[in-house]
Amino acid sequence: MSGTKASVLAAAVAAFGLLALGGCAQLSQAPDSDYRQALEKALTAGQCDGDAVRDLWSAYGRWYGVAASIAGHPMTDEAAVLLRQGDQFRILNCTEVARASYQTLIRRFPADRFSPLRDAAQASLRTLPAPPPVAGGPIPVMPSQPRPPAGI
Repeated sequence: MSGTKASVLAAAVAAFGLLALGGCAQLSQAPDSDYRQALEKALTAGQCDGDAVRDLWSAYGRWYGVAASIAGHPMTDEAAVLLRQGDQFRILNCTEVARASYQTLIRRFPADRFSPLRDAAQASLRTLPAPPPVAGGPIPVMPSQPRPPAGI
């Protein structure tokens, strides 16, 4: 009889554990987990734009928003991943994603404690090719050419 009780008890504990795990699986993931999955997806896709990159930025924005709302949270991880993200996309030759990552780090983390990360981002920005000209931007005029009349 004691063997039967033990096996019933073990089965009940196992069932309870599965129910508890099932409940945990239904909870949403932490924002940094969502970001890590989105980064992995974007890097695996190996594309410099599109849904994977938009999802990456969206997941990072959610993570940053949650972290920024926690008083006293150091935000070191949130800053450091931008540097790593930029480096990873630079390796993939996705210069615009890399540039945006470095610039976001520089803009969002002005505190002194982030200066080593900002310095590294600045150095990495200098290694990137110049950004493409903005469509519809001013047309450069060579000094030897006459300037177009005003109003044209």
